[in-house]
Amino acid sequence: MKYFTYLAISIMVIAVISLFYLKKPDGQTWLSTSSISNESLQIKEKMLALSTNTLDQAVQGVKQAGDKIASSISDEPIPSTTSSNKIYKWQDESGQWHFSDTPNPDVTSIEVKLDPKDITVIAAEDTSILNAAPNTNKMTANPETPSIFNPDSVKKLFDDAENVKEKLEKRNKEINNLSAL
Repeated sequence: MKYFTYLAISIMVIAVISLFYLKKPDGQTWLSTSSISNESLQIKEKMLALSTNTLDQAVQGVKQAGDKIASSISDEPIPSTTSSNKIYKWQDESGQWHFSDTPNPDVTSIEVKLDPKDITVIAAEDTSILNAAPNTNKMTANPETPSIFNPDSVKKLFDDAENVKEKLEKRNKEINNLSAL
């Protein structure tokens, strides 16, 4: 079986190579490197045009589906995405940057082009805590609460840790003595 496979592959290789030497009735060879190159360039151009067209259609379909989903979630209609790729930014007197979909008439605005591949949508967090009234009760520091600024509390923490370590070592020794019996 192995030799038959080698023989079949050899015959196919010889047949393909012979197409570069055998000539048609018009005197040209059946295959040439230039014809292969030309055909591959034409196929490449067709595939590129087809993939670009398909990609554009897919992007449009995703945008439309996203708009439908967003409009079904919120009560407000989603604006048309025709101008969504243009964002304008400008800087106020204090140096703060502002972004908008329309240019600021009072200040020179810079147009920023958005690439849809670079946009990440993150779900909004619950901001209800921001609307709550601030707590007017001031928390007072408890003198018994350990603090890194109080040397006595730090010393107490180290002493407590040392005591825990000693108790654990004592318990381990007891367990080892019981298991040895």
